[in-house]
Amino acid sequence: MKTRIVVTREPNEVVVEEHDLRPGDNEVLVKTYLASICGTDKNYSEGKMPREVQVERVDGNNEAHHAYPLKMGHEAAGTVVEVGKNVTDFKVGDKVMSFGWYNTMADYFVAPVVHNGYGVVKVPEGMSMEAASLGEPTACAIYAGMQSGVELGDVVVVVGVGFAGQVIAQVVKKMGAAKVICVDVVDGKLNLARKMGADIVLNPNRDDVVARVLEETNNQGADVVIEVAGNDTAIQLCSDILKHGGIMGLYSWVLEPAQLYINRWHNDGFDIRTLALMHRIKIDRPWWIEKTMQNVANGMVQIDPLISHVFDLADAAKAFDVACNDPDACKVMLKP
Repeated sequence: MKTRIVVTREPNEVVVEEHDLRPGDNEVLVKTYLASICGTDKNYSEGKMPREVQVERVDGNNEAHHAYPLKMGHEAAGTVVEVGKNVTDFKVGDKVMSFGWYNTMADYFVAPVVHNGYGVVKVPEGMSMEAASLGEPTACAIYAGMQSGVELGDVVVVVGVGFAGQVIAQVVKKMGAAKVICVDVVDGKLNLARKMGADIVLNPNRDDVVARVLEETNNQGADVVIEVAGNDTAIQLCSDILKHGGIMGLYSWVLEPAQLYINRWHNDGFDIRTLALMHRIKIDRPWWIEKTMQNVANGMVQIDPLISHVFDLADAAKAFDVACNDPDACKVMLKP
């Protein structure tokens, strides 16, 4: 069948093309409900790749996520409309979420049926399709909050409150944090964080974040800090406001070299944690996906209010421009 797919032909050239699509014997064909633009999608659309990846330019139907032209998308939900002959645990009509790079910015996408945390996952009963369309990034952020080490009564600072930071802030509050402090340079995101339950919001462009955190913690520093901004300035700030023996959670995917003063990491015995669910060993992922998604279905974490923009699939180039350049954009979605 034919389907429209968002393609980055080369860096900073996002278009919508028509391509053929056919599910294999172990795959399902999904009619997309909504697809989301992730930070990874933004990086790839601008030509930003990890240094270990050799970017290639190839012709033909290439779907590798390190080569151009690049078919876009890995965050989406939809309805199964066809199943491969070997598929037994999914049927036509099932609502599913994508967990993997399956070119989901499209009218339809094909994904495998696997059991290692990649492929499609059924949408839990009670979850909105809007939230389901953000299943993968939501699972990652909830996992980060749950694994951050926060304990009852802690002061937690979340540095960077885009989509992931907003979710993490909600989770650590539910986990027992007595005080959640959100830090960002965009006032719109800080206002949203306050609406979603943050106790204190700080903008380092006008607030002395270090002094305020020390004031709120009897000069001890935060019990847990979580870096979600994706730059060395944020990591340094986390290092400066963490207490002796505190926990630093690293969530962001930082692609540029970072220059940091990390003497306190040693002298103050910091517990440094990486918080990436989709890069855990594969046997862990299915359990964590189910657990995190059930928390959304149960209403423990609010996702729908974090969708800031919805564009028609045909307007993908405009959607990427907003996602990459509008600081107030939280989650930008594409609707076929």
